[in-house]
Amino acid sequence: MKRWLRHYLLRAFSGFARAPVRRVYLKQVYFTANEAAWLMFFIGFALGGIVVAQLHGQYGQSRDAAMRLLGSLTFTELAPLLTVLIVMARSASAIAIELATMRINGEVRELERMDIAVSSYLIFPRVMGMMSSAVLLTACMALGAMLGGVLMIAGWDASYQVLALERILKMEEVLLCLAKAASFGLAGGILACQAGLNVQLSATEIPRAASRAVMRGLFALFALDLCWAFLV
Repeated sequence: MKRWLRHYLLRAFSGFARAPVRRVYLKQVYFTANEAAWLMFFIGFALGGIVVAQLHGQYGQSRDAAMRLLGSLTFTELAPLLTVLIVMARSASAIAIELATMRINGEVRELERMDIAVSSYLIFPRVMGMMSSAVLLTACMALGAMLGGVLMIAGWDASYQVLALERILKMEEVLLCLAKAASFGLAGGILACQAGLNVQLSATEIPRAASRAVMRGLFALFALDLCWAFLV
C-alpha cells in the first residue's frame, strides 16, 4: 500500500515538470481564485463589520475584546468554512462538468490510448489548483474580515487597532486557518474529479455529476470541520 501510494504521488508530482500540466494548474487557480478574490475580500469585510458591531454594540465588549473574538472566530471557523463553501458551489461543479464532458466525448479514452496518465494530467493539477485557491481565498476573506472589524470599531482613525492586530492574532490560529482551508480544498477537488470521471456515457450524466460533486463536497467539508473540532 505504501509503495503504491509513493509511486502514485511521485508520478503525479512529476507531472509538474511538464508545461501542459502546469498550464492546467495555473488555469485552475486563475478561474477559482483570481476571479473570486475581490468577492471573498468583500464578504470578509462585511462579515467582520457585522460581527464586531454585534459584539461591541449588543454585548458591550471592549474594542480589544471584540477584535480578539473576531480574530478567533474568523481564523478558526468562519474564513475557511465560508470560503470553501463558496468555492465548492463555484468550482467543484465546474470541474465535474468539464471532466464529465471529456469522459462522454471520449477525450479521456484518447488520453489513455496515448499513454498519458489521467491522474497526472487531469486530476492532480485540478486538485492542487483547488487546494491552493482555497488557501489564497481564505487568506483574502480573513484579511477582509479583520479590516472590516477595525474600520467598524474604530472608524477611519484605525491606526491603533491595526497596530494591535499583531498581539490580538495568534500564529497558531493563522496556521490552523490555512491548514483547514487546504484540507477542505483538497477534499473538494478530489471529490469533484471523482464525480466528473465516474459517469456513464450519456449527456444527462453531466448535470448529475455537477450535483454529486457539490453535495459530496459539502458533506466532506462539514465532516472535516467536525474532525478538526475534535483534533484541536
